[in-house]
Amino acid sequence: MLPRLLTLCFVLVSFAGTASPNTLTIIPELSNGFVKNYNPFRTDKLATTQDFIFEPLMIFEEDKTHFRLAESYRLSDDLKGITLTLREGIHWSDGNLFSADDVVYSLSLIKDEPELDYDSLGTWIERVEKRGQNEVYISLTRPNAQIARQLQDVAIIPKHQWEKVSEKRLFLNADPIGTGPFTTIKAFSSNNIVQCRNPHYWQQASLEIDCIRYPLVSSNDELISRLSNGEFDWASAFIPDIERNYASYSRDYHYHQKPSSIVSLMFNFKHPDEEKRNLIHDVDFRRAVSMSLSRDLLIDVAVFGQGEKAALASGLESKFEHWIANSAAEQHLYYIRFHPKAAERLLDDLGLMDIDGDLMRELPSGAPFSLKIVAPAGWSDFISAANIASEMLAAVGLKVRTEVVPFPEYEAKMANANYDLSITNYFSGKTPFLYFDSAFNSEYQTPHSPRYAQHYFKDEVVDRLLGEYLLQTEGDAQRQVINELHLRIAEQQVTVPLYYTLETVEFTTNRFTGWRWLENGEPHVPPVWHTERPRLIQLLELKPVAGEIKR
Repeated sequence: MLPRLLTLCFVLVSFAGTASPNTLTIIPELSNGFVKNYNPFRTDKLATTQDFIFEPLMIFEEDKTHFRLAESYRLSDDLKGITLTLREGIHWSDGNLFSADDVVYSLSLIKDEPELDYDSLGTWIERVEKRGQNEVYISLTRPNAQIARQLQDVAIIPKHQWEKVSEKRLFLNADPIGTGPFTTIKAFSSNNIVQCRNPHYWQQASLEIDCIRYPLVSSNDELISRLSNGEFDWASAFIPDIERNYASYSRDYHYHQKPSSIVSLMFNFKHPDEEKRNLIHDVDFRRAVSMSLSRDLLIDVAVFGQGEKAALASGLESKFEHWIANSAAEQHLYYIRFHPKAAERLLDDLGLMDIDGDLMRELPSGAPFSLKIVAPAGWSDFISAANIASEMLAAVGLKVRTEVVPFPEYEAKMANANYDLSITNYFSGKTPFLYFDSAFNSEYQTPHSPRYAQHYFKDEVVDRLLGEYLLQTEGDAQRQVINELHLRIAEQQVTVPLYYTLETVEFTTNRFTGWRWLENGEPHVPPVWHTERPRLIQLLELKPVAGEIKR
């Protein structure tokens, strides 16, 4: 054990020499190399762009609303409009005053230029009006009781800078101007980023961190090694046997886990091969794939037992089980359980037979059958899960292999419908709506949309129900719509839910205090992923530990 301790001490001393105690080191996502891209409208933007360069209007966290650039909002009685009251006295990092003009400009931009509208929010905006110095009214194309929550992900940009940019989609914004806490790019290379204080940040007095550091980490294995060596203050990473491989190294190493978003196999309903496309469109084929998989074994091997078996055939998170009636929850459960004999019968009925005696099935036409599951390089849990799923599918005669590609190519394959199957995770929301909307809304099936709905399965009933949910303000009515969505998606087995990830957050207390804890003493720190707006609130609560860095 002594060599391990000496290594740990050496790493901490080395790190202490390269970063101030007031520099927080975070890992918001894996990367293959940094490009100086702080354009919030690009899908390949740096993970420190949102929140830290561009502060949100507001942040919703559990039952609390944290107002940021906005200090309040008010929905219209008919739910077809929302009025934002903006905070006064905020400045951009170049010293210019933030105003309602910036909000009007930012919202109008995503309405008028759909290629910049990553979350398809612009389709909700009919017009944006400035009403006084600090009030903005947004008229909606149709009623939406949840519009405020959707607005928390909008990037509010400085009009005086961006109105001069002609090709906004191509613009990298290498010298960003923002309202967030860390807008000064102190150091930038292909493998290390340091962002420091915005000299005009509106909460300057209470901000006790001088800089954030984001070093390059390209794989889960590398992340685990460097995290356990004490280099990172805050991460959200899968670590096998986390007690032994992380927490046991120091009393200052903490983590917490909770069941979170679903990991699923996703079919390409726009498959270029007509015969394979017809199979994918047949629900019996999708059910056969699902029933060929032993989820218990997959969890034990792929994620070292750190997962939870899918409990709902729609893929809805287990934390929302109370939203679903028992009868609805159980109705299609059979199809997400391990029934290989039933799967084989369905495949036989579909005409997928072993013609040449090699134990692998051919297509009904007699042509060879094969599929690939695309997975992102460096995501060891995804790759392992895909490999194990391939072996299980081979046991029922389906020839499937894993194709590992760099993350940008992984996203591009889905965006261009150039894949057979993919393995993906989904958002974890405060209500079930975020999952159903992001995963199955056909509006999000464009090349510029996030990958989550790029299975290209379209269902008018699902789209209608998603729209109906946004009209509901009462809990019972919302639950009724969610039940119908669950049943519709489960009945059609649009995706193959595999397991719920355990949302894991790691943090160290040797350099910073102010981490969140529950009354029972359990940690309650939000993930630092770039999709998590509450990460900004947690960061603003941190303070450096007095004195030297512990060794």
